[in-house]
Amino acid sequence: MTKFRHNYVRALRLMTEEEKKLIQGCVAGKPVAQKELYIHYGPMIKGICQRYTASNEEAEDLFHDTFVFILSNFKNFTHISSLTGWLRRITVNKAIDYYRSTHRYYQDSIDDLPEEIAEQKSLINETLSLEKIMQFINELPDKYRIAINLYLIEDIDQGKIAKMMNESPTNVRTLI
Repeated sequence: MTKFRHNYVRALRLMTEEEKKLIQGCVAGKPVAQKELYIHYGPMIKGICQRYTASNEEAEDLFHDTFVFILSNFKNFTHISSLTGWLRRITVNKAIDYYRSTHRYYQDSIDDLPEEIAEQKSLINETLSLEKIMQFINELPDKYRIAINLYLIEDIDQGKIAKMMNESPTNVRTLI
């Protein structure tokens, strides 16, 4: 059995019957399946969108665009990865595309950080809540926020991040 075939069979076995029905319904364009996808996976997708954007309005726009893309491309789901992994990968890629299209010529600088962040260096040694950490990350300039999300949360290596963001590996290390 080839490696591709083996992974495909393994992924199918790991998928629940509910997931299989959901995928089949979405491929067929059934509104009930699409609604179920939205209810079950929408919060995860929206959370990813919020991590990669600077405002709730941008996150909503990205979420909408991503969800429409997912629904219109369900026929391309190959079952090699899990449904959650596929949705996560699409959402991250759409976030990177969104960043490229909206910030093409804008140059972020660490000097542009809000003064509150620069003044709170002593907080680094304190125990911070996840909410506070996410607040700090969201206040970073776009390039820094995206690089940190890709590296720390999505666990993507620096070389891939450099390619995704059209940056040099040295620049990505600086951003992280």
